[in-house]
Amino acid sequence: LSTTSVWLRAMAVDFLAMEENLRWEGAEAEAHYRELMNFDEFNFWISEYFDPPAPAKNVLDALAILMGWSGDSKQIVTRITGQRHTEDRLFPEKFQQFQADLKAKFGRDELSSIEREGFRQKLTEGVDWQKYDPVLESYSSRTPMNSYDVLKCSQACFHLFELLRLLLPEQERPPRYLESDTKAFRAGRGR
Repeated sequence: LSTTSVWLRAMAVDFLAMEENLRWEGAEAEAHYRELMNFDEFNFWISEYFDPPAPAKNVLDALAILMGWSGDSKQIVTRITGQRHTEDRLFPEKFQQFQADLKAKFGRDELSSIEREGFRQKLTEGVDWQKYDPVLESYSSRTPMNSYDVLKCSQACFHLFELLRLLLPEQERPPRYLESDTKAFRAGRGR
């Protein structure tokens, strides 16, 4: 590989996000629940965006389908946290209730076939998320949903995504990262 090629591959990946993503590979659902308890980030994070990045929005939309909620990303976050604005007081009991309700959804199949398909689509479809492909040496405007790109948007949404993907049959689960990401990561690390 030329020096330019290695540099282009390396610039296409966020090394810290990839290391964090790889650190969670194979983690049990309970570990993601425990980690999610540490994040009152949802409202603070979502309030910073008028329109959240597509990977995070899809995670929140999938959650809404699972929970039987409707509304945009801010309304979904309000259902999670009880806060309408970042400056509002925290409602830890609301967030704890959300976590208990989410945990109760595991092992139960309460979604209609249409809801189940919508849930699957939100977790697996391509989203408007520009990504550099070092093999093609060009940018793609759409990217399949994956854990790594969700993590680049929000650590809280990452743990939520990891939990939600476990509700899909194994053969339908979205990838944790794309091959082009791991190739760029390894090239940038000199591996």
